[in-house]
Amino acid sequence: MEYIIFSNEQTKVAFSKDKGYLETITYKDRTIDLHSKLWSVQTKEGELGIADMTEFRHECYDGVLKLFWTNDIAKVGVIVKTGEDGKLRWRINADVFGGEAVRRVRFPILEGMNFDTENYLLITWQNGRILKNPVDSFLRKGVDVPFWVGRGKYGYENEYPAALSFQYGAFYGQEYGYYFATEDPDAYIKTFAYDYNKNAHAMDFSVINYPENMGKTTSYCMAYDFVLKLFEGDWQTATNYYRDWAIQQKWCKVRLAEKELPEKLTKTDMWRINHTNYALGTRTQEYFDTSVKLRDALDCNLALHWYGWNMSRHDYNYPEYISAEKKAEGWPEKLSEWNKKFDEAGIVKIPYINARLWERKTQSWEDENVAASAVKTEGGNLPEEPWNGFTLKAVCPATAQWQNKVADMCREYGVECGFDGMYLDQIGSYNATLCFDENHPHPLGGGTWWNDTYHSMLGHVRDVVGKERILTTESCCETYADVFDLFLILDNCLQNTEFNGLVDPGCAVAVPLFSLIYGDYALAYGSVCRFSDRPDRFEFNLVRNTIWGFLPCIEGVDMEEFENGEKYVEIAKRVVDFYKANKEIFLYGRLTEIPQYACSEMCVIDWDATADDGTEFNYTQSYPAISASVWETAQGEKCLFAYNYSDDAQTMEMNGKTYKVEAKSFCNIAL
Repeated sequence: MEYIIFSNEQTKVAFSKDKGYLETITYKDRTIDLHSKLWSVQTKEGELGIADMTEFRHECYDGVLKLFWTNDIAKVGVIVKTGEDGKLRWRINADVFGGEAVRRVRFPILEGMNFDTENYLLITWQNGRILKNPVDSFLRKGVDVPFWVGRGKYGYENEYPAALSFQYGAFYGQEYGYYFATEDPDAYIKTFAYDYNKNAHAMDFSVINYPENMGKTTSYCMAYDFVLKLFEGDWQTATNYYRDWAIQQKWCKVRLAEKELPEKLTKTDMWRINHTNYALGTRTQEYFDTSVKLRDALDCNLALHWYGWNMSRHDYNYPEYISAEKKAEGWPEKLSEWNKKFDEAGIVKIPYINARLWERKTQSWEDENVAASAVKTEGGNLPEEPWNGFTLKAVCPATAQWQNKVADMCREYGVECGFDGMYLDQIGSYNATLCFDENHPHPLGGGTWWNDTYHSMLGHVRDVVGKERILTTESCCETYADVFDLFLILDNCLQNTEFNGLVDPGCAVAVPLFSLIYGDYALAYGSVCRFSDRPDRFEFNLVRNTIWGFLPCIEGVDMEEFENGEKYVEIAKRVVDFYKANKEIFLYGRLTEIPQYACSEMCVIDWDATADDGTEFNYTQSYPAISASVWETAQGEKCLFAYNYSDDAQTMEMNGKTYKVEAKSFCNIAL
């Protein structure tokens, strides 16, 4: 076979000269066989690919390769450019004619990726997951991915912006790896897809791109680069590549050291959420009393992330949070009085509201004709939302009705009831949703409108609540780093990694992508660290989350748990004291590395797993007796944060040096 060869100083790609398939990638002395179809264009009538094209030609000159395919109904062009640091930059454009229209463009398609040795896949869902041996432990198993994690069977798909917090990934083995990213500064809606290739027993990776005015436009021109780089290293190497690009984007205009943060945020030493115990938030006296007890026991400034403030359960009656019955009982007035009491106790409080969904069973759904503003499918229907019996529906953020409703809720519940900020659920976590309502002020389907209109909404909200109140959202989608003060990340605890139920035991690991990329530009808190957990598990999660860059956070704590929680309070007090002593670094510095080091190990036995035959079992996982992370201060000085979980002093060997960490204690060591 004759090839078209294109290369930079490290990587060579070879395309078949007759058709233009991507046949191989050569990295240094390693050649990888792919035979990838590279692209597909979906129209109203079907899907076009290289095999359907009748003519193919190419042009090649210094640093640029152009590939062209044509047939009777379409022409497609791909351009590949060499970039800095060994990167190859790819774009595609497609035109269809003869009554056709472009719906989706899958590009690039990299087929048959795998390694003979142990390998890992970085998925940037929420704060990041590493999947070990993903082809065997996940993709080939054909498990149904639950909606809150993504979707797929014999594959995994999810959208950016939101469900995927970052627009990059990495697939790597012991000798080399693939770094792939879309360097898109405007946050176009797109899907990252990882599929099982049965024939090659490998993984296929692709990006699904959505044109503006999908199904009506006859052309698509990719507005951003897809970047491919082969590299030696691991997920941290890939994350450093991404950070170099990410912090130059419009959502990183101001570093935290120069940013005006709400004073109540910077003074807070411990966050308390009741995400898994909303009922506690409805028992206001107990909620207040336990907050005061926690404040005093931990000697801290406490902030509450409050579910149940409206005397109702989570995911119910949106956006009529305080029911007519509760209003008749005078709950808004009583809530204002309670908030004054919290103020007098020096306790900050932020209520939960959802900024994406409306309950179809509410009277307001009919009275305000919300269906007109709801997100629509291509067939004009309301997409299924699998919450609360499928009666919650997404409202399009581009519509004036929803923009005004969210701002009104922030005024009514946040300002008038005396809260210190607002938690706006799902903006930073749930996937951008294509909308095809021609009466809405946005292009049909794809584009940047989802991110743009949420930014418009949040600008309005900020005007309503003022700069002194804290704005936060769920998860950590990067594009909102410029409009939220901090981000709630719940899914980083050892026992609560959602991918655990999808992959083989021990093959899903949480990693702190947000802190590594944006630690000096944005703040995060969260994780479900409960007094109802075993003490060692509580300690591991709370400590590791803190030295990873999360503002300290605990979950729940009713009166009985507090009264029987001496061990938990002792652990939390150590964390709070270390945070207070190093607050300037945590707030304005950044996590730079999860270092490699040697020390003794401990066992954590609490992983629940299900075998392929449905049998449930527990298994044991070992972890270092010391957790450690490397930080950089706002002034550029490096330091090592470390904590020893054991009851005896421990040593750790790192970069040829030995460090001693006393029993059950933190240390901050200058590097």
